[in-house]
Amino acid sequence: MKRQVGVLALWVGVLLSSVAVIYTSHLCRQLYADLSLLEREKNSLQVEWGRYLLEQSSWASLSRVEQVAVTKLNMQVPEPDDIVMVQR
Repeated sequence: MKRQVGVLALWVGVLLSSVAVIYTSHLCRQLYADLSLLEREKNSLQVEWGRYLLEQSSWASLSRVEQVAVTKLNMQVPEPDDIVMVQR
């Protein structure tokens, strides 16, 4: 009788251990899939960030600033006689 209880306890231990291995394997696969998805999203965001940096540099270029100053703000380059040098 004691032997049967011991064997039964071992079988229950093996069964619980196998369920734990299956659960852990499933969880590991699920987390790896999530990690892969996040890495793809990170790469996509890095590409988008690069595009924004390029766009920012084009908007801040000297020719663009000059174009906006002339067309929208009606600014113009002063004549040499209109320039006043201020000294300290």
